[in-house]
Amino acid sequence: MAPSAPERAVGTRLAARLVLDASPVSVLSFEDFADGLEFLSHRERDRLKLAGEEILDNLLRHSAPLEGGGIAVRAARRTDSIALSFYFRSHGFASFASNGGAPLPIFDPLHRRWRGIGMVMCRNLARSISFRPGSLVDRIFMIFAPEPDEAQVCRDKALYADLPAH
Repeated sequence: MAPSAPERAVGTRLAARLVLDASPVSVLSFEDFADGLEFLSHRERDRLKLAGEEILDNLLRHSAPLEGGGIAVRAARRTDSIALSFYFRSHGFASFASNGGAPLPIFDPLHRRWRGIGMVMCRNLARSISFRPGSLVDRIFMIFAPEPDEAQVCRDKALYADLPAH
């Protein structure tokens, strides 16, 4: 499905929504959605896209079948943060969330691969990740730090330009 147009909310907050089918092609739709978030900088879109694709891939691989067959996604810029939210319904999500949500990586000898490294990456890219099961809808909320604006970067460089290098 195509993303909705970005919408202006209250004050300086901008947001966009997308509803995806619970199928592998949705990862490509999510990429297009993230790339079209004009209220984010290129670096902000890249971080949001990388972490969001990992969450989406995990939902498609490990939470299927999703009730209703869909996943709603919302991205928003706030004054001091960027939010990415996933809304869906899965029978196994409450159990996953009650066990801490993102276990440490472990080696899976049966499939000869590491599991859980993607969630470590998500925790490193985001300020916070919250897993919230519900009776009607399950939710994953990710909060990202915004990139400093170019003017601030220039001011910081000028401020520290005279300090000796280590």
